[in-house]
Amino acid sequence: MSLHVLLNGEMTELPTGTTLAALIAQRDLTPEAVGSAVNGCHVPRAARAERVLDDGDTVTLFQPIVGG
Repeated sequence: MSLHVLLNGEMTELPTGTTLAALIAQRDLTPEAVGSAVNGCHVPRAARAERVLDDGDTVTLFQPIVGG
């Protein structure tokens, strides 16, 4: 089975049970170098392995802004 998520504006098909951490790894992104949100809510790095994606979720991966 599969699910469909909107990833940075692009519809993406994933296996059912995919976590946010797995999605980031699948995209060859460094977990520490990317921020994440699901359905508009920030997901901290430590919570990504437990955040199982659901069909219809909107996932945003972004470069965090640091500085001051």
